[in-house]
Amino acid sequence: MADRREPPSPSTDEDSDREDLFTDNGKKVKQAPSDGSRTSAKSLIEEKISPDSGCETGTVESFVGDSEVRSKELREVGSFLAEPPRSASSANDGSNGDEAAAAAAASLNAEDDPANVIEILVSDPKRVGDGMNAYVVYKVTTRTNVKFFRSCEMSVSRRFSDFLGLHERLVEMHQCRGRVVPQPPEKNVLGMTKVKMTKDETSSLDFVEKRRAALERFLNRIARHPDLREDRYFIDFLEVDDDLPKSSTTSALSSAGIARLFGKVGESINKMAFAMSEPDQWFEDKQEQIEALDRELKQLHASLEILVIHRRELSLNIGQFAKSIAVLGSAEENMALSKALSSLAEIETKVEQLTADQADTDFYVLSELVKDYISLIQSVKDTLNERVKLYRVWKDDETTLAKKREAKAKLEQQRKMDKVDQADQEISEWEEKVTKSQESFEEISRNIRKELAFFERQKARDFKATVVNYLQTMMNHQQQLATYWESFVPEAKLIA
Repeated sequence: MADRREPPSPSTDEDSDREDLFTDNGKKVKQAPSDGSRTSAKSLIEEKISPDSGCETGTVESFVGDSEVRSKELREVGSFLAEPPRSASSANDGSNGDEAAAAAAASLNAEDDPANVIEILVSDPKRVGDGMNAYVVYKVTTRTNVKFFRSCEMSVSRRFSDFLGLHERLVEMHQCRGRVVPQPPEKNVLGMTKVKMTKDETSSLDFVEKRRAALERFLNRIARHPDLREDRYFIDFLEVDDDLPKSSTTSALSSAGIARLFGKVGESINKMAFAMSEPDQWFEDKQEQIEALDRELKQLHASLEILVIHRRELSLNIGQFAKSIAVLGSAEENMALSKALSSLAEIETKVEQLTADQADTDFYVLSELVKDYISLIQSVKDTLNERVKLYRVWKDDETTLAKKREAKAKLEQQRKMDKVDQADQEISEWEEKVTKSQESFEEISRNIRKELAFFERQKARDFKATVVNYLQTMMNHQQQLATYWESFVPEAKLIA
């Protein structure tokens, strides 16, 4: 666990200054599901932890079906995905693969443990202030039975910059150790400016809801990670209702943002200039797989975006068609035909709503999951790049050590014995540096193996749950559609 720090003092209540973005004339606006495996995060939290139980005795129900069957299935998936491909060029593949599989099984058991639940709900976005100084505050509710939290249920208020600050902290503390840190939703200057400046809340609801759902998924991914969930800063983020250190990346033109941009450019140049001779075939194979997965997911996401656009356009066109049929029915003199056309218009209106619901399912259930994994793959690449950096440090240290030994040999040839002792001391220092840099490289390699096994297991679990949920929703929509048309057939037959 990361070093603990003293929690800041509680903040004052600002609810009186906040405007609820998800109310419309006193009515709550429906929020979209944030995860394909859940229809409602709030209802899931209430189901998973009994309200009358304590942190130590809280009971948890499984996500899908019987918990023992689910655990068995996921162990099989985890052990299969955790095993790296064998290669004769890598002498350590066997032992490292076994270690990764063992770590994967251990973390899998921890995730399925009923006494190890952290469920987080992000809700109630409220706008604070006016004009360009306005910002949105979210309510973050956590229910858990994990013992290192202060209580079973907590609620805090957080703004978007707090989420970015959390991500920066986790990257700073854990990415250099080989851990994959999930990414928060991207900044959207245009969308946030619209929220700040517009007086019509309904026009900005879609942007705020997408961000709310993405922030909820971001926090729950961290909560599922066996190491990140124990970070002291993450725990304070969920527990301490006070201001946290803000992210230095919220301003597009901040000095920190510009420095970071130049730093990334420098890293890219160094990466192109330095060709790593990969000592482990397993990592080379994994990098190729990750690059291929990245390309395929981006193509899938582009196709899903087109599908969502077309389905929403279809919904609008069906609505226009329903209105035209209704007008025609009202002008028809044949009573039977007029009644049938009016019924057809009503059914088409229902079909319009059904198509719009399906478009929302395409986006919130499937498209957003694919987008999340595109960002996760970028996090995997960033973590792999940390390994390349350590490899370069190791090889640079070896090069320096070789030069020191050559310098000592020249001194001995030149009979400059008074400088040989100093050269020996420098060689000892650099030998120690080489040993440490090699150990750091081997450590991050082991950690990345475990992280990639965890990533593959979570990917299998998330896509399975999402695809099953998506197919069930599609079948429900199609069954409802069939019911609509079956009800219209008798009226159509009555037309004389």
